[in-house]
Amino acid sequence: MGYRTLSFFSISLLVCTALSSQNLILNPGFEINDQCPSRIVNMDVLLQDVSLPTSSSGDYFHQCGSEDFSIPENFKGSQKSAEGSGYVGLYFYALNDYREYVQLNTAKKLREKHPYKVSLQVSLAETSKMALKTMSIIMTNKKVKVPNSSVLTHSKLDLQEDVEFHEIALKADKSMAEKEGWVTLTAEFDAKGFENHIIFGNFQTNDNTTLLKSEKLPSSSDFSYYYLDNFVLEELPRVNYEEDKIYVLENNPFEPKGYELDAKARKDIQKIFKYLKENAEVQMKITGHSDNIGTPEYHKFISSLRARAVALHLKKLGIDDNRIVWEGVGDTKPLRNGKIKAKDFENGRIEFVMTKFDDQ
Repeated sequence: MGYRTLSFFSISLLVCTALSSQNLILNPGFEINDQCPSRIVNMDVLLQDVSLPTSSSGDYFHQCGSEDFSIPENFKGSQKSAEGSGYVGLYFYALNDYREYVQLNTAKKLREKHPYKVSLQVSLAETSKMALKTMSIIMTNKKVKVPNSSVLTHSKLDLQEDVEFHEIALKADKSMAEKEGWVTLTAEFDAKGFENHIIFGNFQTNDNTTLLKSEKLPSSSDFSYYYLDNFVLEELPRVNYEEDKIYVLENNPFEPKGYELDAKARKDIQKIFKYLKENAEVQMKITGHSDNIGTPEYHKFISSLRARAVALHLKKLGIDDNRIVWEGVGDTKPLRNGKIKAKDFENGRIEFVMTKFDDQ
């Protein structure tokens, strides 16, 4: 039946845990150091709660550093820190698959099945001739140390005793060829329950690394070197729904046809799917509403299509048919009983209710 443009539930959205926005990364901005950088030395010697997962090095830059290792000017270019007074620099692409990585500690082990958000900032150094198209992190259950300086692949991690890990792709807010300012990388993920370290770098070989196209073909001596700063890892609130309470999918999450979900809507439905998956005893009823533009028959038709679209997407994700009920009621139930004029998009809404599952 019909469903409405889905932006995300707004009425009576509850969170099961009230969490403050606490950064779980220790020394996230590379501010806590034992000494100022003055020469090429492994940055884990200079920084607290920072380690190197391979035998390669990496560089530490700080406002108190010597000329080559200072901020904003240093031997790789010029860049102000994203926050605070320090940042680090790594090779993400270089000759013979040489790579550098940074490994950070979390304040505590992450909670299984709980949602988290990670973010950090990168800036391509001025001396770099190559820019990566994508980046990722790897979460592990312990500190890793692999005795070589080439790519830290999954196969190498698999060989490490008692190491559990998973890789998380990051999304950039602009091109990673940015040299003037900082690019923010983010990702949301559900923890597996073993994570207490985070590794950042390029985990692909040169042949498998996707580079942004440049005007000139790269030479064998060209490289990609990024500054990085401002790591944040925070636990997100888990969404919960009160039984028999009406929730609204607000705004207008439909494509131009008016009954196909847009990308934002599909992303928001993913959150509903996660809740249903974790609560097998819950059934969901979806009700599509329309505005009063057009004939009553059209109102009923379009509201049913919209509700049906939400239901079908949940079924496609893996929710059983018998857990979803849907209908379209057209314009028969305007907001505020029609006493106060509502905007068209408000009446053309999708509502849903979570109830205890009854299989009788």
